[in-house]
Amino acid sequence: MKKIILMTLAFGLSLPAMAGEKVIDMYKSENCGCCSLWGKAMEKDGFEVRTHVMNDQALSALKEKYAVPAGLRSCHTAVTGNLIIEGHVPAATIHKAMQSGSGIYGLATPGMPAGSPGMEMGARKEAYDVIAFSPEGSKKIFQRIK
Repeated sequence: MKKIILMTLAFGLSLPAMAGEKVIDMYKSENCGCCSLWGKAMEKDGFEVRTHVMNDQALSALKEKYAVPAGLRSCHTAVTGNLIIEGHVPAATIHKAMQSGSGIYGLATPGMPAGSPGMEMGARKEAYDVIAFSPEGSKKIFQRIK
């Protein structure tokens, strides 16, 4: 009986943390439309997306604050839990990183690849890499999207 009570208590205490992982705060330029499309794609995957519209100077400062490497910067920056997301990263890749337990700091999709979430262009799709990055600036391919 004690075991059931402890398990129930542990699950109940973890609910706020699990709910927080389904919230994405997206910071975008006031002039960008594809960012909103990316946000809608995340919502279709079950995330709650809170959009924060900023001028370009404030958005650049935010990218500095979160140590997004200059070569990986894109049109929007998002945060979910402890994960920084730069650009059009797919929801499945975000889930994979969050569940990996590897302590990934950030994910980025450099450029705006055709076919990535928010950049759909009919049948046109290009392969692209999602890059994992650290606050110190190290980078490695996390996932190749074909």
